[in-house]
Amino acid sequence: MPQETEPEIIDLTCLSESESEEEDEEDLDSEQASDESSLDDDIAEVPLNATSRKRLRDAIGELGEDRLRRILSDLVDTIPEVEETLTSQLLTLKRKTRDVIYRWETCTNCDEEFDTASRREEEECSFHPGELEIDEGEFVDWESCHGPKDSSRNPKDYPENFKWTCCEGDGRAEGCVRGIHRPMLKKRRM
Repeated sequence: MPQETEPEIIDLTCLSESESEEEDEEDLDSEQASDESSLDDDIAEVPLNATSRKRLRDAIGELGEDRLRRILSDLVDTIPEVEETLTSQLLTLKRKTRDVIYRWETCTNCDEEFDTASRREEEECSFHPGELEIDEGEFVDWESCHGPKDSSRNPKDYPENFKWTCCEGDGRAEGCVRGIHRPMLKKRRM
């Protein structure tokens, strides 16, 4: 007949609190180190497929701009194909001078991003040169119910209650002036 072994009893009553806490911290440290090394292994083994591509796109969307810029800069420095692709996507040559310029700019009039490499079209930009002002007739009893009329949110939330000084159109009206996109004047060094 097999002999039953008695369970081992460990007396923890003689341990001080600090010794017990130190052992707990050591256990946590070794677990974290184990988790981190397995995390490195997991990262190296992520398969390239439709699922991981979607997750990568999600991660890129959530990543902070500074970290994303650092990653791109590192890739440009280490992989010539990445440098070539990003150069073609982000830089272009100015037509007359052949100077290297940024390909994408924000229009000073309409705040839309536009491609400086494409030819400008006469009516590509639509904007209001005036200012958006409160239409007092549209805000009857507003302050007694909703607070100040001139809050920064109201023109976005209630554009129909505002008028453009340039054309008297309400806040929803399409720009009354059309022209070509013009880059914002920024002092940039290349």
